[in-house]
Amino acid sequence: MEDQSLFMLMTERLRFETWKREDKDLLFELHADPRMQKSYAPGPNKWTIQAIELRLTGYMEEQANFGFTKWKLCLSDGTFIGRAGWSPWGKATLEIGYAIKPQFWNNGYASEAASALLAWGQAHHPHDTLVGFALSNNSASRRILEKIGMKFVDYRTIAGVDNAYYELKI
Repeated sequence: MEDQSLFMLMTERLRFETWKREDKDLLFELHADPRMQKSYAPGPNKWTIQAIELRLTGYMEEQANFGFTKWKLCLSDGTFIGRAGWSPWGKATLEIGYAIKPQFWNNGYASEAASALLAWGQAHHPHDTLVGFALSNNSASRRILEKIGMKFVDYRTIAGVDNAYYELKI
């Protein structure tokens, strides 16, 4: 029987789970795909196994410290498809983020995940603003942010790359 305490959020087709150390290879597989790397700011050694180990540790620490992170995203049958969740952004808000493995693109999973995350953020976030951003040329991710009600604010340089920056007042 599966440990239900690992499930932070569930939808009809998706479940958001806490990360475990043994998930390192899943996270590496997600981000090592060159198609995925096009959605992120470029950088040398950004997606090495060592960098992924640090990122995984960060996710686990966020979960322990804040009660949220960019969770492991699975189909309801347990198939790993990516990550989705929240990260602290500044001192008083949360930043939504999602990354879906390319073989699962165009099935509505990112939109479903973002909608569920928005509901979670509205219910659990004590401040009045949630944020999201995507590389300026990532029209698919930008459409998802707009679909869940986030409003384009401006373009901002984040991690050295131009991003479309969105906000949602709650």
